[in-house]
Amino acid sequence: MRILDVHVHYNGNAAEAERFVDLWRRGGIEKAVVFATNANDGSHPSVKDVDALVRPFPDFFIPFAYVNPGHERGVAVVREAASRGFKGVKFIYPAKPYDDDEYLPIYEAAAHAGMVCLFHTGVVIGTAGKGGVHGVDFQREWRVSSNYMRPACLDRIARVFPDMTIIGAHVGGGAWYEEATTITRWNANVHFDMSIGQFHYVRRNAPPGEDPRAIRPRIRELYDVGQLRLDRILFGTDGVVGNPKADPAWALRTLQFELDGLGATEEEKEAVRWGNAARLLGIE
Repeated sequence: MRILDVHVHYNGNAAEAERFVDLWRRGGIEKAVVFATNANDGSHPSVKDVDALVRPFPDFFIPFAYVNPGHERGVAVVREAASRGFKGVKFIYPAKPYDDDEYLPIYEAAAHAGMVCLFHTGVVIGTAGKGGVHGVDFQREWRVSSNYMRPACLDRIARVFPDMTIIGAHVGGGAWYEEATTITRWNANVHFDMSIGQFHYVRRNAPPGEDPRAIRPRIRELYDVGQLRLDRILFGTDGVVGNPKADPAWALRTLQFELDGLGATEEEKEAVRWGNAARLLGIE
């Protein structure tokens, strides 16, 4: 059973890298896409920092650039990453909606370089997540809006750049599953990662001894009618390189529960775990 993790962050703490790689490999994860994450002041590791992280682990990490559209020189970041052989770019915290005209040159640069574009979608972590592994203090100054990161924003980008591979993170993040799956229906170049636990919920009043997890009814319905297509869904842990508590075990258990709970075929399970991502990233 092969597994490819398309959603891993890096906080700049390279001292934890070897432990992280060892844990992920022991969990059965052969490769992982890695990109930066924002600190509380809004800063994040640079392309050069991510490049330094991945060099000792060329058979494990797949480097992506990291861009906060409207808050940095996105075209320059993309071009630098492409020159270093990065496979893609992660976008999050835009100052305007993702599909604003101002950002099209960034996507054009990525498309020209043949890079995969991964966009955060859904309601993003806020003050309730303060003190966790992702920074939040900068969000007030940046006027962060989850509405700027709706899956629907990917629709225009997919139409303007039909040859660009697009991945939306979190299948719309709880609020917009319907929107996310509808976008994939009409845009063959759009896919979504399922990081993390997007397909199930935990029942508050489950009887003692009974598994409190259950597949979300609307997710099941979308799968049953063919709108949630597992040949367009990728696995991701949302783990953080540099976090000493990072562990893929919960994400891997959740992946198995959600695929089994949906009644996915063995072919679909293999596609989510490995095949879909490997095809998009050009990995054999």
